[in-house]
Amino acid sequence: MTPEQRPFRFGLMIGTRQTSRQALLALAQHAAASGISILLGTDHLGRWASLPLLQAAAAATDLRIGTFVLNNDLRNPVVLAQELATIDLVTDGRLEIGLGAGWARSEYEAAGIGFDPPGIRLARMEQTVEVLRQAMRDGRIDIPASAAYPEMRLDPLPRSVQRPHPPLLVGGGGPRLLGFAAREADIVALNPRSKPGGGLDTADIRESDADRKLGWVREAAGERWARLEINVVLFGVDPEFRRRRGPPPPRSHRITEEDLPSSPHYLTGDTEEMIEQLVARRERWGISYVAMRPEHLELLRPVMERLAGR
Repeated sequence: MTPEQRPFRFGLMIGTRQTSRQALLALAQHAAASGISILLGTDHLGRWASLPLLQAAAAATDLRIGTFVLNNDLRNPVVLAQELATIDLVTDGRLEIGLGAGWARSEYEAAGIGFDPPGIRLARMEQTVEVLRQAMRDGRIDIPASAAYPEMRLDPLPRSVQRPHPPLLVGGGGPRLLGFAAREADIVALNPRSKPGGGLDTADIRESDADRKLGWVREAAGERWARLEINVVLFGVDPEFRRRRGPPPPRSHRITEEDLPSSPHYLTGDTEEMIEQLVARRERWGISYVAMRPEHLELLRPVMERLAGR
């Protein structure tokens, strides 16, 4: 099944506003009733930790859970492999692993961690993918020393329930990271490009940017393209876009009103128009996996009722 033929599925990012266990479980149950198929935990310092939140949410629903995404530099790969295999076990094989190389310089500085150049951070993340795969598949780690990490050897380790390992999501906005994702991951997430000094290029979300990124993915994937799932996160949903007469609302990303309707990170118009946009993006770019924030859930519920699983 190629990306252009995959059924739609929708993910909900949790943990940024839930301030109690009751609120978290209520959101998870509401998501399950609304067409969401996976609950996603973001990974930033200063917020609730994603892994415990996801485990709690998984206990309240039958939904899958996923990290979106873990900052590789905040965790030791061997410890992470053990934790993720355990979570896959206690959720009966409902885990998806999203991994990133880190981009928020302020979080590194707050934690007292050196913010290395992009190539070094990427090399560490690539090595972690190898560790996770070997640990979850074989129940052991046998990794020689490299420029990214010292030698890592441990046997035995718990294996994951899902075989050979839980689905792996890697995303980014540059050619090296997207090329690696295309060659090694199961799910490729299209994100804004990170800046060398830290932060994201919040203008890197236009139609032309998606064309360029998918070109890198297709070229690097080769025959693997047919097995990939393509993901985007929605930064905004604007049902009043064409009817609005006043000035546009403030947006967290730098995009013009002219470019906004064609960006894969935005949906505009009524339910029918949003459905048409999503179907067209799947046909053009292979995007079938859409992640959203809680404030978008009710706006997109009619869309999900029509498209989820189709």
